[in-house]
Amino acid sequence: MSIVKPIVVAVDGPAGSGKSTICAAVCKEMGWSYVNTGALYRAVGIIAQERRVDLNNEKAVASMLEQIAPDMRWDHGKGQLWLGDTDLTPQLGTVQAGNAASFVAKQQLVRKLLLPLQRQLTLMAQKGALVDGRDIGTVVFPDADLKIFMTASLEERAKRRLNQIGGKKGDLPVTLEDIMRDIENRDLQDSARGEAPLKKADDAIEFDTSGLNLNEAVKALSALVRSKVGT
Repeated sequence: MSIVKPIVVAVDGPAGSGKSTICAAVCKEMGWSYVNTGALYRAVGIIAQERRVDLNNEKAVASMLEQIAPDMRWDHGKGQLWLGDTDLTPQLGTVQAGNAASFVAKQQLVRKLLLPLQRQLTLMAQKGALVDGRDIGTVVFPDADLKIFMTASLEERAKRRLNQIGGKKGDLPVTLEDIMRDIENRDLQDSARGEAPLKKADDAIEFDTSGLNLNEAVKALSALVRSKVGT
C-alpha cells in the first residue's frame, strides 16, 4: 500500500506578520493540518530548563534533544505538540518558552536535529499542511508544493504586538516606538544569523497582511492556496 504524501505549503516571514494566527485559521477552514515549527524550538527550550540543561551549552541541549525526539509527536487534529503522554501545548505560549527558544533556535546542532523531525511530523498530515517558520521554504521544505512569504509593514506588526501584550512588557508600559525597535532588532537577528537565516525563497509568493483583518487575511490566503495547489 503506497503512502500518499500530503500537500505541503511552506509559510515563512518575520515576527508579527500574522503567520501563526492566519495559518491556523486557514487550516481549520480547509480541513488541513497546521504545523508551527516555532513550537518545537519552544518545546526544546522549556524541556531543557525543566531538566536543568544549560541553554548556553549547545552540545548538552543537542544531546537532550536526541533523547526526546523519538517521543515527540504532533496531533494534526488538535494542533497539539506532545512528548510521550504529556501535552506540551499549554506551556508553549509562555514568555518563558519564548525566551528559552531564543537560545536554542540559533544553535546549529539543534536546528540540524530538528530538521528531520519537522519533516516527519509534517508528512504525517492526512491531506495537506501549512507549515510556518523562518526557513521552511529555503531549508525545511525546499521542494514544497507552494511557498509563501508572509509580511506586513513594521508599524502594522508593532501595533499587533502592542495590542497583544496590552501595552505592557512585564509590569512596565511600552510605546509603539519601543515595539517597533524591538521588532527591527528581531528582524535583523533572524536575517543575519549564520544558521538558516530568515530569507524569502526565490520561488515564494509574497503575501502582505498590512491593512487586513483576520477574516480578510484568512479568505485571501485560502483563495491563494486553492488557486495554486488545486484543492
